[in-house]
Amino acid sequence: MSIKDNLQELNKLHKSLRQTLTTGDDKALAIQLFLALHSQLHSRDVSPNTPWSYEDLLLEGLEEAEFRKIPEGQEHSLIWIVWHLSRIEDVTMNGLVARRDQVFERGSWQAKIGSPITHAANGTGLEVAQALSSVVDIVALRAYRVAVGISTQEIVQSLTLSDFKRKVSPEDIQRISKEGAVVPAGKDVVDYWSRRDVAGLLLMPPTRHTIVHWNEARKILDLIKAR
Repeated sequence: MSIKDNLQELNKLHKSLRQTLTTGDDKALAIQLFLALHSQLHSRDVSPNTPWSYEDLLLEGLEEAEFRKIPEGQEHSLIWIVWHLSRIEDVTMNGLVARRDQVFERGSWQAKIGSPITHAANGTGLEVAQALSSVVDIVALRAYRVAVGISTQEIVQSLTLSDFKRKVSPEDIQRISKEGAVVPAGKDVVDYWSRRDVAGLLLMPPTRHTIVHWNEARKILDLIKAR
């Protein structure tokens, strides 16, 4: 299959997941669809049997400089995208859905990655992207993303039908805000999460949001390779 065909399949999977979660009466199908979509958005290190990995297609075999480069006229690098996707998924799936400590904290990942920040970098602009892109350990960052992906799949497989309809609690929103998971400039995303239930969270940060940013990564790579 071409990348166009694979992207069409991702969009179809997301549409089917949305329809199933909206109906709300088939837990097994909802989990099956989520895992199929989520697996294709992560490295095969998360799901070795996935038929296709958008992440691997984009990132495997790249040079370090390509990960760190922010093309002229852009605000993000591939490192920023991997960081942002990983932190957002960790915060929402562990902090809001599972209501437990994030993978980031449990695994002391800031020290391993060498990141100057702990937040998800929402709305922080070029300066933060440059600081992040220049110093992080790329291998450790990708290992963190794998750990987040595995954790998400474990969480989703443990959900019940009633869990899908559970609203995000104000207490959990307050907790992740106090932890500094999102800076004040990214308040809009916290407000968005506060209005969602678990089903709504499954439809955005670990799925649709990831598709959007991998598409951005394709654009960045095209700009890098065109020079």
